[in-house]
This record gives sequence, structure tokens and C-alpha cells, in this order.
Amino acid sequence: MEKHDFPIDDSLWTARNDAKHRDIAMEPRRIIWRVYHTISLLHTGHLFRHIHWRGDMDIAPLFGVIITTPSPPPPTLVFWRTPPVGSYKINTDGCLKDGVASGGGIIRDSSGQCIRAFFSFYGDCTILEAELRAILDGIIMAQRLGLSVLWVESDSTLAIHCITKGGGLWHIQATLRHIRHLLALDRDTITHIFREGNQVADLLASEGWDRCYYYEYNSQDLPRRHRSLVQIDRFGLPTVRGL
Repeated sequence: MEKHDFPIDDSLWTARNDAKHRDIAMEPRRIIWRVYHTISLLHTGHLFRHIHWRGDMDIAPLFGVIITTPSPPPPTLVFWRTPPVGSYKINTDGCLKDGVASGGGIIRDSSGQCIRAFFSFYGDCTILEAELRAILDGIIMAQRLGLSVLWVESDSTLAIHCITKGGGLWHIQATLRHIRHLLALDRDTITHIFREGNQVADLLASEGWDRCYYYEYNSQDLPRRHRSLVQIDRFGLPTVRGL
């Protein structure tokens, strides 16, 4: 079995020491019984779980352990929601491949129409830094366009937690302070969305990694694939999570 953080049975070591130092003969049946007893106790105490038997499922019944494979959660539908009238929604995403990071984002109005989109290359940084920098870039772009009452949406629960609750290592604190300075949390909103509902931003973030520079699209020059995903969101068509 794989090594895990639970007590290690020392029956064989004890029997060897008894034979060496106490002249007690090693009896295989006694050693086997001790191992069996220890594993049974660990299982009864829930210290042996399903994952600990991985690769050894066939021997589990020998110890009186019945392995049941947990059922996967059922698929769920994920919808992108338009922002309220008079406000603007910013979807952003970070991307990390081979230790190199990028990001992307899109601003849409209450009808779901694209106002502006961007991708950016961040180089050597963590995925959390990339997520936060993409959020910051999206907010800066919105404010440069004179847009207010913002709804920021990201598929990174950790990034959202750091912005709203605080925390995080020192190297992200300057970015967090900048985001909080630009966002009015009593007026603006920041929420989580599953990756399946954040496909436009995900595509833009990947594009930033491929192209290795910063670029902005307006609504007219958005590439065809991006426009198709925007239309899917506008029409309220769901994507499936969990298949």
C-alpha cells in the first residue's frame, strides 16, 4: 500500500527483536494476526480510508474491509449572468503553463455585449498573482473607459478571498492594495464563477500566454471564436460542469 500519515505496524520488527534479544521464536501466524488486528483497528477508527487501499483493492476483503467507490457528483449547469442595467461586468482569468503566467478579461454591459477585452503576459509568477493581476488589469481598463458600478467575476476563490477577506503572502500585497483602492466594495461587486462559465476570459488568458504581450480588443475586432462564446453567454445557454 502507499505510504500515508497513519501509525505504522511494527509487528515484524517486534518479533525480530524478541527473537534476537529475548530468545522468543518468530511465529509467522502470530505476526500475521498482529498485522491483521492492527489494520482492522485502523479501519474501524477511520484511519484507513478508501484512498489508502488504492492499488490493493483485491486484498481489502481479506481484512473484512468492504470498499465502495464513491459516486461522482451529478453534472450541473453553469450559467453566465448579465449584470444589472447601468452596471458592467468584468470577467477575468489567469493562466499558468510551464511556470509562465498570463491573464485575460472582458467587460460586458447589461445586455451581454462586449465593451472591451484584453489579454496580457505576466511572465514568471504564481497562478494567484496572475489571477489578481488580471483582475487589476480589468478594473483599470474599465475605469479608463469611464465605467463605474462594476461586477468583477473570477473563477479563483482564493483570489476573491484575498481581496475581500485579506491574507496572502507579501508579494501580492501591493496588487491587493491597488485592487481595493480602485474597487468600491460598498458599490461594486466581486464574485466567483465556475471555470465552465468563464470561458471567454479563459480563452483570452491562454491567448496572452501564446502571444507574450498586452493587447486590447474592442467589440468590433473581437475574434470569431471569442464572439461565439460571448453570444452563448448572451443567449443564456449553459455549459455543463462535472462530465
